[in-house]
This record gives sequence, C-alpha cells and structure tokens, in this order.
Amino acid sequence: MKSDYRAIAIVDDDEDIVNLFTDLLRESGYDVYGFTNPLVLLDYIHHHNNKFRLVLIDYKMPQITGCELANKITDINSRIEMVLITSANDIVNNNLNLELFLKPLRMHQLLQIVVKYMN
Repeated sequence: MKSDYRAIAIVDDDEDIVNLFTDLLRESGYDVYGFTNPLVLLDYIHHHNNKFRLVLIDYKMPQITGCELANKITDINSRIEMVLITSANDIVNNNLNLELFLKPLRMHQLLQIVVKYMN
C-alpha cells in the first residue's frame, strides 16, 4: 500500500461534528476520514499506519480520552501529527504536549489548524 501520509482523520463521539468537519475539509480538497469511535480509528491506523498525517482528536469520548488515544496512536506511528479539540478545561495526561483548540471551533479556525499541520 502506498505510504503517503496525506490523509486527515477526525475522531469525535459527536457524529454531527465529525460530519461537519469532514465535509468542510473535503470541500477544501483534503483526503479526510471521520470516526465516531476512537477504538475503530486505532484499529484502522494499526492496519493502515502510513495513511494519516494529521489526526484531530476530541478529548472527552466515552471509550477513551483524547490523550490516551494520542499515546496509543504514537505507539503505532510516531510520525502522525495530532491536535486536541475540546470543550473541556480539565485536560489530564497531555504528556505529548499536544496543541489544544477549544470548542466551539469556527470553520476558518479548523482550516488554519489543518493548513498549519499539513504544510
């Protein structure tokens, strides 16, 4: 399989946010994959570990926190860039020092984040 590291993954337990962010970024020309379950994303990355260059991660999800997910992603492929997008102000275990962006996130802010990490 081609190792391009050009795709973006979005993971958030809110399906509306995943759909909104995915649609906006696809309209802007990006190859985007949306996930509502972080464990499904982990499995996907495990089988396609050269796919993603950037993962946008919600912090508070029922299955696992965003920081825990980021640590697991790093264990699979440490070259994947990640940012946390959250409404929480009680972030713990951000030992990877991921950049934080607070919800609600405006669409131009989302595009600025993606441009920063994809260029």
